[in-house]
Amino acid sequence: MLDTIELSKKLISFDSVTPAKQDIFDFLIKTFEEHGFSTKQLNFDGDGSYEVINLIATYGSPNTNAKHFNFLCHVDVVPPGNVEDWDTPPFEPIIKDGYLYGRGSEDMKGCTAASMISVFKFIEDNKDFNGTISFIITGDEEADSVNGVDKVVNWIKENNIRIDGSIATESSSEKVIGDQIKVGRKGAVDIQIEIIGKQGHAAYPQLAQNPVHCMSKIISFFDDQVLDNGAEYFEPSSLQFTQINLNNKAKNVIPEKLITVADMRFNDNWDKEKIQKYFDEHLSKICKENNCTYNLKLTYRGLPFQAFDNPFTKNCLNAIKDVTGINAKQDTGGGTSDARFMQRICPVFEFGTINKTLHKVNECVSIEDLKTTEKIYYKTLENFFQ
Repeated sequence: MLDTIELSKKLISFDSVTPAKQDIFDFLIKTFEEHGFSTKQLNFDGDGSYEVINLIATYGSPNTNAKHFNFLCHVDVVPPGNVEDWDTPPFEPIIKDGYLYGRGSEDMKGCTAASMISVFKFIEDNKDFNGTISFIITGDEEADSVNGVDKVVNWIKENNIRIDGSIATESSSEKVIGDQIKVGRKGAVDIQIEIIGKQGHAAYPQLAQNPVHCMSKIISFFDDQVLDNGAEYFEPSSLQFTQINLNNKAKNVIPEKLITVADMRFNDNWDKEKIQKYFDEHLSKICKENNCTYNLKLTYRGLPFQAFDNPFTKNCLNAIKDVTGINAKQDTGGGTSDARFMQRICPVFEFGTINKTLHKVNECVSIEDLKTTEKIYYKTLENFFQ
């Protein structure tokens, strides 16, 4: 049987920059089927994005009343950047000084390997366990995430498959392995604001209406606002302006319009209706004062969710305690992950190695941490199926 380190190295050796290609999925399908799993490849495309390969691997029957445990993984990775900045080639895994180096070692091929090996060992040790274990593995978590887990979850719902809980194998630990799990996330919405003024000559501003000046007041206003003071399970909501797009190549022309985009991370004090009303109210007032008009477009990437102290979550908390002696903190900070889609059908949290070198040059993960993660996953399975 493969071990976690060897399987991690094999996964890293695939150049699977988003969207991951067929070669790594062929390897996964072969590996799962050799261990008694049934596999189903789901390719989705459309909705303004590229085609994505997804895989569901299942041991046991999901159509029974027996308990169903899931691991949620992705095998796509971000580009390595300038490979000359790497000490070793990013897709040629190497072990050095107790660390496994390579693109995806920490995010998240190492934890994917640890989860797979933990399950293979659990099945070998518990041949008669009553339940189902599945993996959902996507090739598009790092980029659009349009034709990945979002659509897989829809497929699962359409096929009436029940999952009792899922672990997203993201690197969640902060300083030492097991000190933290991610039991939820804030919601995320892209806020596109288009301000329409009146084009004119810069020397005759009285004959024009400058949308740049109006937008500057909008940005200044929202920058001064306190959205909320936090919620029971979440930090305060935040708003960050991330783009300003002005298609104006002439220095002496007042532009007709200007578009800006802001990233809002919001807790459960907010919902879609409240966010729409909040921005409409303030934008209409500022634009009226500056004789401009606005168009508002909200694109949601996820809604707030949490599994704090959920019975499913406690299986892992107790496993971490048993393996490491640590009482893990339950946290909802950070960015989005595919857990935001999975939470539509079952409790989900993120647990994995230390979040230290994600998306960086010379990405690496501790060998010992990978082995410990495998043990925690195994113990979590024991707790779940006991």
